[in-house]
Amino acid sequence: MISSLQLPTYPQELEAWWWQKALTKWSDHGEEKILNLLRREIVEQSDRFNKKRIFDLGAYGSRDLSILAYGNFFFPRTWYAMNLCLAEAHFFRSWKKSQKGPIRILDLGSGSGASSFAVLQFLNNLDLDNPIFLNAYDYSGKSLGFLEQIHGALKRLWAKSKIQTKRLDLTSNLTKEKNQKYDLILMGYSFNEIFERREMEEKEKWMEDLTRLLSSNGILIVVEPANKKSCQELHSLSSQLISSQNELFLHAPYFNNHSCPLISNSSKYYSHEVRKIPITNRVQKINIPLNLEMNQVKFGFCILGKQKPKSYAFDSTICRVVSPINKKKGTLNFIGIGGNGMEYRYEIQRRDLKNDETKILTKLERGDILKIKNGLVGKDLTLIRVPNFESVTWPFAPRWEKA
Repeated sequence: MISSLQLPTYPQELEAWWWQKALTKWSDHGEEKILNLLRREIVEQSDRFNKKRIFDLGAYGSRDLSILAYGNFFFPRTWYAMNLCLAEAHFFRSWKKSQKGPIRILDLGSGSGASSFAVLQFLNNLDLDNPIFLNAYDYSGKSLGFLEQIHGALKRLWAKSKIQTKRLDLTSNLTKEKNQKYDLILMGYSFNEIFERREMEEKEKWMEDLTRLLSSNGILIVVEPANKKSCQELHSLSSQLISSQNELFLHAPYFNNHSCPLISNSSKYYSHEVRKIPITNRVQKINIPLNLEMNQVKFGFCILGKQKPKSYAFDSTICRVVSPINKKKGTLNFIGIGGNGMEYRYEIQRRDLKNDETKILTKLERGDILKIKNGLVGKDLTLIRVPNFESVTWPFAPRWEKA
């Protein structure tokens, strides 16, 4: 089985809390009627975010129906995406908070708190002695109200934390916050919404101001939808930021402060994760007639920080998988970005693999980080022939604990 790390799954308490909220809101409705209400809103939300690209207050954050539909259906996927990013920062990129003092977190565009609670629970599970303070900003006061309710109702999941919420136009200047430094700044699917139809120069200036709010070892985690436009823009922006700021570094998704090469070459792939996730019982029930793909989460992300990133080999012996694992012409092959920021194609002959080894390798996910030992290079320097199964290890391949 492929797994370098077993992560806890979405809390049943959160799932139950959201459903109870729906039951309370429509106490005179039967279960199926409530499910159908949520289903219609979920379809509408999906169209708003993916087709119409409407992000004003009326589109989401002003109505209980919209928030409850999101909470019961989409909230777990955002929780899983942010959990994976923080797991990589902590377990693979060696981000550590100092032993003394509080951990300060800023969640911009927090909504009802999917990213916030993923991080609060993650830190709680580390059993740290540090107190944790979270500031959550959003344009929707109603969404922030739900965030506060969840925090108070499920305190066991984030026992050492305190929160403060603020309703705020996030396109405004962030310099008013400059006196406070943060160890973690989160943007969970919010950047593309905040700056829809804005010029790149405006986005870069805003992000420069934001990174100045990081503490000396702080990191900024930006998660974006897995469409090509959002991902390419995110990686282009992160590349510009590290070029213009000497004290800012790119920790992920790639290695050694290298930007994404896929934004400038002719690759058929673009940089995003495709991760399998467990489906909650409630999501499964809501999804029966919708038949949406809910057993995986797709997202682009980057991690920026003030400290120099952890160093890895500057060659093809380490890579991040950026394509599906393909079976073609008697081989298994995939595209990976190496420690030198270059795109490589890795290939292993299937005749050199046992059946169970083939099954294991085909379960690699887009986003897994591999080490390749004794890879063979021919005339094509970008083609790496992997001699056997034992040549492949996976230092970062997170999977979810069994229920």
